[in-house]
Amino acid sequence: MSFMLIRLLQSFSSISLDQASAPPDSLPPPDWKGLPGRKAIEQVIPRLHLTLYALGGLWVRMKESAEGTEG
Repeated sequence: MSFMLIRLLQSFSSISLDQASAPPDSLPPPDWKGLPGRKAIEQVIPRLHLTLYALGGLWVRMKESAEGTEG
Protein backbone atom coordinates (compact mmCIF):
# COMPACT_ATOMS: atom_id res chain seq x y z
CA MET A 1 0.00 0.00 0.00
CA SER A 2 2.73 2.52 0.89
CA PHE A 3 4.57 1.70 -2.37
CA MET A 4 1.45 2.56 -4.39
CA LEU A 5 0.95 5.81 -2.46
CA ILE A 6 4.58 6.83 -3.01
CA ARG A 7 4.34 6.06 -6.74
CA LEU A 8 1.14 8.13 -6.97
CA LEU A 9 2.73 11.11 -5.21
CA GLN A 10 5.80 10.88 -7.48
CA SER A 11 3.60 11.61 -10.50
CA PHE A 12 2.98 15.17 -9.25
CA SER A 13 5.51 18.00 -9.45
CA SER A 14 3.89 20.08 -6.71
CA ILE A 15 1.39 19.65 -3.89
CA SER A 16 0.03 22.68 -2.05
CA LEU A 17 -2.59 23.25 0.63
CA ASP A 18 -5.85 24.62 -0.84
CA GLN A 19 -7.62 26.38 2.01
CA ALA A 20 -10.20 27.90 -0.37
CA SER A 21 -11.69 24.41 -0.95
CA ALA A 22 -11.72 23.40 2.71
CA PRO A 23 -14.96 23.57 4.70
CA PRO A 24 -15.09 26.82 6.73
CA ASP A 25 -15.40 25.00 10.07
CA SER A 26 -12.15 23.10 9.38
CA LEU A 27 -10.01 26.26 9.18
CA PRO A 28 -8.44 27.91 12.23
CA PRO A 29 -10.41 30.93 13.49
CA PRO A 30 -9.28 34.29 12.05
CA ASP A 31 -8.61 35.70 15.54
CA TRP A 32 -5.78 33.17 15.99
CA LYS A 33 -3.60 35.18 13.57
CA GLY A 34 -2.53 37.73 16.20
CA LEU A 35 -1.93 35.25 19.03
CA PRO A 36 1.54 34.12 20.17
CA GLY A 37 2.81 30.60 19.63
CA ARG A 38 1.56 27.93 17.25
CA LYS A 39 -1.94 29.34 16.84
CA ALA A 40 -0.65 32.21 14.69
CA ILE A 41 0.85 29.85 12.08
CA GLU A 42 -1.58 26.90 12.07
CA GLN A 43 -3.28 26.15 8.75
CA VAL A 44 -5.15 22.94 9.69
CA ILE A 45 -6.72 21.72 12.91
CA PRO A 46 -5.53 18.21 13.81
CA ARG A 47 -7.86 15.99 15.84
CA LEU A 48 -7.36 12.65 17.56
CA HIS A 49 -9.84 9.80 17.93
CA LEU A 50 -8.11 6.41 17.76
CA THR A 51 -6.15 7.82 14.81
CA LEU A 52 -4.83 11.27 13.96
CA TYR A 53 -6.84 13.15 11.32
CA ALA A 54 -7.38 16.69 10.04
CA LEU A 55 -10.72 18.29 10.88
CA GLY A 56 -12.68 18.66 7.62
CA GLY A 57 -10.07 16.77 5.61
CA LEU A 58 -6.85 17.98 4.07
CA TRP A 59 -7.62 19.72 0.76
CA VAL A 60 -4.67 20.06 -1.62
CA ARG A 61 -3.93 21.13 -5.18
CA MET A 62 -1.65 18.86 -7.17
CA LYS A 63 0.19 19.70 -10.37
CA GLU A 64 0.93 16.81 -12.71
CA SER A 65 4.59 16.20 -13.36
CA ALA A 66 5.87 16.73 -16.90
CA GLU A 67 8.15 13.71 -16.54
CA GLY A 68 6.88 10.20 -17.03
CA THR A 69 6.85 7.95 -14.00
CA GLU A 70 7.92 4.85 -15.87
CA GLY A 71 10.34 2.97 -13.72
